Amino acid sequence: MSESNIFIDDDEHEILTDPNCVNVIFYVSPGNTQYYTPECAPELKPKIDQRFPTLEAGIDFYRKYATTCGFDTRLGTTVKKDGVFIWRYVTCNREGEKFIPVAKEGENIVENLESPKTPKFRASSRQNCKALIALKYCGVEGYVVKRFEETHSHPLCDEPFRQFMKVNRNLDAGHQNFILNCAKVNIGPVKSFRMYKEAVGGYANVGCTGVDFKNYSRDLKAFVSGVDAEMLLQNLCRKRETSPGFYFDYVVDQGDHLNRIFWADPTCRRSFDAFGDSVSFDATYSTNRYKMIFAPFTGKDNHDNIITFGAGLLSNEDVDSYSWLFEKFKHCMGRSPSMLVTDEDPSMKKAVPRVFEGTRHRFCMWHITNKIPTKVPPRLRNHSDFMRKFNRYIWDEQIEPTEFEKGWDEVMTEFGVKDHDWLGKMFDARYKWIPAYFRDFPLSGLVKTTSISESVNSFFGRYLNKNSNLIEFFSQYDSALEAQRHTQDLQNNRVATIVPELKTPMPIERHALRIYSQKIFLDVQADIAASLYKCHVIAIDTNSPISSYKVEDDVRRIFDVNYNMDEQTYACSCKKFIRIGLVCSHIFVIFKINKVDNIPDKYIVNRWTRDPTRNQEFNFGTKATEKCVAVTKGNLMKNTAYSEFYGCMGSIDGDPDKMAGFVNHIREYRALVDADSDSPTEKVPAKRRLFEDYYKSQKPVAGSGIKPPLQAKNKGSGAGGRRLKSFREEAIQQSNKPLRLCRKCNQKTNHDSRNCDKVTEGTTS
Repeated sequence: MSESNIFIDDDEHEILTDPNCVNVIFYVSPGNTQYYTPECAPELKPKIDQRFPTLEAGIDFYRKYATTCGFDTRLGTTVKKDGVFIWRYVTCNREGEKFIPVAKEGENIVENLESPKTPKFRASSRQNCKALIALKYCGVEGYVVKRFEETHSHPLCDEPFRQFMKVNRNLDAGHQNFILNCAKVNIGPVKSFRMYKEAVGGYANVGCTGVDFKNYSRDLKAFVSGVDAEMLLQNLCRKRETSPGFYFDYVVDQGDHLNRIFWADPTCRRSFDAFGDSVSFDATYSTNRYKMIFAPFTGKDNHDNIITFGAGLLSNEDVDSYSWLFEKFKHCMGRSPSMLVTDEDPSMKKAVPRVFEGTRHRFCMWHITNKIPTKVPPRLRNHSDFMRKFNRYIWDEQIEPTEFEKGWDEVMTEFGVKDHDWLGKMFDARYKWIPAYFRDFPLSGLVKTTSISESVNSFFGRYLNKNSNLIEFFSQYDSALEAQRHTQDLQNNRVATIVPELKTPMPIERHALRIYSQKIFLDVQADIAASLYKCHVIAIDTNSPISSYKVEDDVRRIFDVNYNMDEQTYACSCKKFIRIGLVCSHIFVIFKINKVDNIPDKYIVNRWTRDPTRNQEFNFGTKATEKCVAVTKGNLMKNTAYSEFYGCMGSIDGDPDKMAGFVNHIREYRALVDADSDSPTEKVPAKRRLFEDYYKSQKPVAGSGIKPPLQAKNKGSGAGGRRLKSFREEAIQQSNKPLRLCRKCNQKTNHDSRNCDKVTEGTTS
């Protein structure tokens, strides 16, 4: 320890040094009391009669002094007059003494302490420390330091551990905004803390702990407890004001609890106008804390990617709830979809024809085929021959209904399941799910029922959280939609900037490149190449106005193509154009024979083109209001600031001198901003204001508006709110559990000695 750090007093004190900290003078009084006096730069230490313009400025100054010296502070005694603080004491956080219970006469304190009714005594940091500062009000001049005790009765915090001091654990605006932004994309506080640690270079630089992150996330949820439904409706009303094309509607129950809600923004409505031929509707569970059913309406865009048309939240899965949701969707979009794909829910079966007149209702094959292993007899569950033959007929889009029925009967007879109850019901409902019965329905093959339901659930599952309140749910939903639209913009950019390689010398391929999106062009290109290299005409009949061609492909399948010269129409027995809206390779063969260099307009379906919305007539009144423009500009400026900051950090990374200069510039500007503030309390945004900015709404008085939904109890959740699992899912989870040693059979299995087969056999005998 240097000479300036040694405390020299009269003979009553023993001169010692603290080997752990060179910034502290340590001595022991004759009464064996230890004292610690911190040393720091003179400009950081408070002085008697030092003045501050405000009370907050004085408190902040003392806290900075405490941070430098290594101790925490606590707000102590106050004296107020007419609402003004006359005296304000700020003490060391280890002032005072821990309460120690004292036994009364005839009382057994040990028994009382062991009693379950006795409160548990927690560990305490109090050591009767006398260090403090006293600030006195002196009128317009502010506050003055009247008392300053700098000696502590305890060791001060060493440098490596100062990161854990409360005074150094401050969730400032940067931390809070980081947590809020992570919450928007379903990243919890634990992962947020790890990410922040990596961003700032280590735990010591974070400025708080993981518990602080979790507490802030807890406070974020608690802030809207009981009022999230009302705040959500305020947000939706504001969206409708700033964007007239935004649509939403809701229903409350008799107790004013939110019961149903549907919403769609202008982009969703425009998307449905362009791509709403076939719509998939699937109820999803475990997306919010109220267990409301999340029911999105989805389809496929011109890049064959999933696109969302709107969504709803329902507390019940009854016919009335689905009918209401379908009515709102129909009213919002202005028409019904041509085809709606759902699961086999009984309520949906009744609600769809009630609302969507003329809409073809189709069952999702993904849901049906997932049930097969649990529905068929055990002997057939792993029977590869049965599954191969069964799938051959249910998936084939090339066969006619009569051929399917014949093949089904053969499979059922061969494997002895003609009288199977579930398979019989599925055969009776074949008009609702077998592709052979949709061959003549326009664009019936648009929604790939094998994947879209699974893809939608997987996509939204990455963003939604079962513990989210309603406002968090909508924020996460908006993040999911933003990601979905970013992917669409990326695909549109690829169409505009990247030119795929041509595979044939045929002019019609160049024409297809000009009109179709890239993903669709690659599919069409494959058919054009197949028409040139893999398909050929084996028979021609031109004796009638309609010429007939028999076209054989590379696997020796034969298709009939009819060409009407008068009407200039083409029809193929594969019916790909009817099912998907794209010309098949067999028709391209006839195009080549007839020297057709461009795909006829009647065979170009607008939904697959590069810009399917260019001729839209549906006006949603999407002209932005002045308020919306102002909000957009504000967000854009904030995003620009973040971008410039990280861009500059990337440029100077690895150069200590430039980094130091950059930090100094930021500190200088922050000091300038703080000096312009009316009050030091404005330096760090209030938690309430940040929460309201995150939720985009002011917190209403609890009980003054629409109440949050009641906990829903639907088929998607079982006892205790847990989702019901199929036998197959339970078996898979059981097989993934680690094996344990059974003490009865001495084998590592999934059972133990209580349910071992040997025990069962012994009991039976």
